[in-house]
Amino acid sequence: MLKNLSLPFKVFIIFFPLFFVAVAVISYFNYSATQEQMMSQVQNAATAQANTIKEALVNMMVTNESVDDSYLRKVSSSGDIKDIHILFRLDSLHFDEEFLEDDARRTRLIRREVDVWDLNKNFGTEVFHTKEPQWFLTCNKKLHETKVISNLSVDKPAFLQSCEEIQALIPFVAEKKCQRCHNVELNSVLGAAVMSVPLAQTAAHLKENALRSLYVFVGFLVLSLVLNGLVFRKFINNPLKKLIGITDAIGNGKLLDHKLKDDFDNDEIGKLAVAFDHMQENLNRVQKELVKNERLSAVGQMASSIVHDFRTPMASVSLIADYLQKHQVMEPEPRIKKFEQLHSAIRRMDDMMQELLDFSKGGFQLNYVECTAESIAESLQQDYESHFKEGNIRFAVSNHSIGPITVDKDRIRRVLNNLINNAEDAMPNGGVISVLLEDANEQLKCSVEDTGSGIPIEIRDSLFEPFVTYGKKNGTGLGLAIVRKVIEHHGGTITFTSETGKGTEFVIVLPRLHTI
Repeated sequence: MLKNLSLPFKVFIIFFPLFFVAVAVISYFNYSATQEQMMSQVQNAATAQANTIKEALVNMMVTNESVDDSYLRKVSSSGDIKDIHILFRLDSLHFDEEFLEDDARRTRLIRREVDVWDLNKNFGTEVFHTKEPQWFLTCNKKLHETKVISNLSVDKPAFLQSCEEIQALIPFVAEKKCQRCHNVELNSVLGAAVMSVPLAQTAAHLKENALRSLYVFVGFLVLSLVLNGLVFRKFINNPLKKLIGITDAIGNGKLLDHKLKDDFDNDEIGKLAVAFDHMQENLNRVQKELVKNERLSAVGQMASSIVHDFRTPMASVSLIADYLQKHQVMEPEPRIKKFEQLHSAIRRMDDMMQELLDFSKGGFQLNYVECTAESIAESLQQDYESHFKEGNIRFAVSNHSIGPITVDKDRIRRVLNNLINNAEDAMPNGGVISVLLEDANEQLKCSVEDTGSGIPIEIRDSLFEPFVTYGKKNGTGLGLAIVRKVIEHHGGTITFTSETGKGTEFVIVLPRLHTI
C-alpha cells in the first residue's frame, strides 16, 4: 500500500498519527496530574478547616465549658466549603456526669446529635473505629453513584464533571486538654466534621487548563511539522531527488564532469554523494577499459576473420607457386592459365579486405555490371578447382541459367565463396559441396548445398547476426553477416534449411535486372 507513495507522504502518514497520539497522551496525563494536585489541595483545605473548627470547639469548651449554637451556624459554610456539620454520638463524647446533670445541656446535645445524623444519613460510624478521614466523590444532581476515595491517584475520576463534589468525614481525635471535659483516652474519636466541597469550579479550571495545553501542544505540533517539512525538503527530499536524477543520468550512460560532493553538505547524503563520486570514477575507469578491450577484441576478431577467410586463396597461391616452381619450363597457354589463377586468388584477397573494411564502416557501394550466371560459375570453378583437387571433398558447380543478369559480380562471387568456405568447415571428414545456378520466375536462384554436420540449433535464429559462430576454430561469424548485407543491397533474399548430421542448403534469390 505504501510502496507507491512518495517519501515525504510516507513520513507524514507514519509520524503524524504518532505526534497526534503523543499530544493526546501528554494532554491527558497533564490533566490527570493537575486534577490530582487540585483534589489533593481540596482535601488539605478540608482537613485544615476541620482542624480549625476542632480547635475552636476545644477552646470554647475549655473557656465556657459549652459550644455556642451561633458558632455552629457560622461555621456551617466557609468559602468553597459548605454544609459543615459536627457529627457525634452522645455516648462517644464520654462527658463527665456533672456535665450531663444539666437537663438543658443534655437536651441541646441530643437535639444537635439527631439533627446532624438526619442530615448525614449516608455516613456510618466507621470513622469512630478507624480514626481515619473518609472521602467520597458524590454527585449533587444524583446522576452518578457515590464513589469512595481511598487512594487519590487510583480512585480519582478520569475527568471531573461540574456536578461532582467531594464529601469529607474528618474525625476529631481527643487530645490531652480534651480530658478536662471528656473521660476518654488519648486519640479516641469524639466526633467528626462532615463537609462538602463542590468541584464545579475545579472542573472548569481543569477543562480550561486542558484546552489551553491542547492548543499549545497542537500549535507546537503544527509548527514542528511545518519546520520539519521545510527541513526535510531542503536537506533530505531535494538532495535525494538530485541524486535520483544523477543516478538516472549515470544509468543512461552520461558521466558527470564534476564532483558531486561539491553540491551537497557534509552529512549522510553528502557521504552518499562521495560514494557516487567513487562509483563514477570506477565506472569511468571500467568504461575506458571496456572500450579498450572491445576495440582490442574487435581488432582480434577482424584479424581472426581475415586469417580464416584468407586461408583458401592463400592455399591457392601456394599451390600455384609450387606448381610454377616445379614446372619452370612449360607451354605458354597453361602458364597463362596458372597466372590467371594466381591473379584471381590475389584479387579475392583484395576483395575480402575491401568487404571487411566496408562492413566495419557500416555501408558500401555496389558496382553493378551485366554478366551471366555461366561466368559466375566459371569463376567459382576456377577459384576452387585446385583447392579441392587433392582433398576428400568433392566440389561441383552447375549452371542452368540462361541470359544476362545485372549484379556486382565480384561481391556475388564473394558471397558464394563465403558459403562454400563454411560448407568446407562443416565437413572435416569430407563430403560433397554442390553449387547450382538456375532461373526462377525471371530471377536468378543460387543454391549452395553440403553434406556436412548441419547448423546447430542454438544459432539458427541468429545465424546472420555479426559475430555469431559455433564450433569453428578460426571463425568469428562475420562471413554470413556480410553475405546477408550484400544480398539485401542487391534487393534479393537468402534462406537456409539444415538438418543435423545430414547437411545444409543456402538459397539465394536475386533480381535479374537492375538499372546501371
